[in-house]
Amino acid sequence: MIITSSRKPSQRTRSFLRDLERTLNLPYIQRGKLSLKELFDIDKHILLIGEFKGNPGTLVVYDVENCKRLSSFITVKLQREICGSKIYNKDGVKLVVDDKLWEKEGFKEIYDNYDKFLYRHLNLNEDAEIILRLERDPKYLFAMQFYKGRAKIGPLIRVKSLKIFDSLY
Repeated sequence: MIITSSRKPSQRTRSFLRDLERTLNLPYIQRGKLSLKELFDIDKHILLIGEFKGNPGTLVVYDVENCKRLSSFITVKLQREICGSKIYNKDGVKLVVDDKLWEKEGFKEIYDNYDKFLYRHLNLNEDAEIILRLERDPKYLFAMQFYKGRAKIGPLIRVKSLKIFDSLY
């Protein structure tokens, strides 16, 4: 899986992409003039961060093999806003889901969709130092927060909505 953005991302979106690159240990490709088709030739699973008013606002995961995409509206907090420093990850991430989330109506279906499109393409490692924790958030479907031990390191991604499309475009 690779991470990329819209063609001309704002500074805040570039910072968020770099945060994801460091914490997920996935390659970030500056899109520039690359078309989606050219990105699909590089990798069959793409995480694209789009913008809304200069801020990261959409998270789209393309699954080229199955000709599907998952699209979510998001809000974010950067690493520097949470812990004040850059955290580098050499390993994978450990995925943890808060027990209270399973009680939330419809969360299992949301989790299954994110697992199919995103989580299974990450370098998941039960012994990883970095934890990707799915947490309950009263205003959103759920939140994804990165931790190192018990300390929040960011970025924080709050998911507002989720849609699955049966086409890549």
